[in-house]
Amino acid sequence: MQSSLFDSENFLTSSSLPQKSSQVIVRLANVDDVNDIGDLLTLCFNNFNDLTLWIYPFLKLGVCEDLRYRLKNIDTDHFCVIALKTNIVQKQSINEIIGTVELSFRTHYSWQGKKKYPYVANLAVSKNNRRQGIASQLLSKCQEIAKHHGFNELYLHVLASNKIAQELYLQNGYTIEQVETDLFSLFVPSKRRLLLTKSI
Repeated sequence: MQSSLFDSENFLTSSSLPQKSSQVIVRLANVDDVNDIGDLLTLCFNNFNDLTLWIYPFLKLGVCEDLRYRLKNIDTDHFCVIALKTNIVQKQSINEIIGTVELSFRTHYSWQGKKKYPYVANLAVSKNNRRQGIASQLLSKCQEIAKHHGFNELYLHVLASNKIAQELYLQNGYTIEQVETDLFSLFVPSKRRLLLTKSI
């Protein structure tokens, strides 16, 4: 059972955006959020044009089903966090998911035995809401969760070619621990990954 850190009042983080009628709340996702998160992830991690737009619903379906499965299973080793933007339009509140990230406690097996570690993945912010600190808020919430569970380091991967994402992580205190090279990345250098870590 999750402790009071994840009670709704304690977990919410609000920050004012430039528009006076907007506010961002960071919270844990639930199954009702899956469709909107699926939209966000599918659009952020794929490039569509008039010829490829037809594949969008199929890609989104796969994303949603994977996420729904993870959220439905009561698993204290997985957390999905969202940034929810609330706009006040004509005295009505309209909520929009503008960012998301996942944190999981993975298991590493070695000759020393098995060891769990917190791993950050699927960080995404909608195009119109970037450069506003949303990604940093999401990363900060992952750090809070990991620290609450007794971990003192966070891990994530980023493509070596993704300079913008690298800059974001470095600004948030991550450092490059290892350049990972496999057979595929030897032939396609743009797919080479960096392992980043942060002490918390």
